[in-house]
Amino acid sequence: MQVLTAAPALHSLTLRARGDVADILQFLFHKHVDLRKLVLKHCYLGENGTDLFANIVASYPDLEGLSLEYCEPLTPAGYCRIACLQKLSELSFSDCEVHYVYVKPLETNVCIREHL
Repeated sequence: MQVLTAAPALHSLTLRARGDVADILQFLFHKHVDLRKLVLKHCYLGENGTDLFANIVASYPDLEGLSLEYCEPLTPAGYCRIACLQKLSELSFSDCEVHYVYVKPLETNVCIREHL
């Protein structure tokens, strides 16, 4: 029987060619690991990558580095979650598969008011 443990001082995590990324990160979410850099390469993000990124943002709000290389699937909503990481200073995407479910054109309304 293998028991998984996490080092509380873990600040950087790299996962390569994993199909169980969501399970690994779910385990770390509950271990209070202060993750600062997350590197995912050739990983499957689960059936709903958006939920995974919501958990990443909630669990690691101080994440400074995020790299996604050849990861799938990513939804536009998942990308929007990444923007919530306020301390993110390093972001890398490389050949990520993006599923566009719905794209809405940008709407801009301008109102000019003159005071006499």
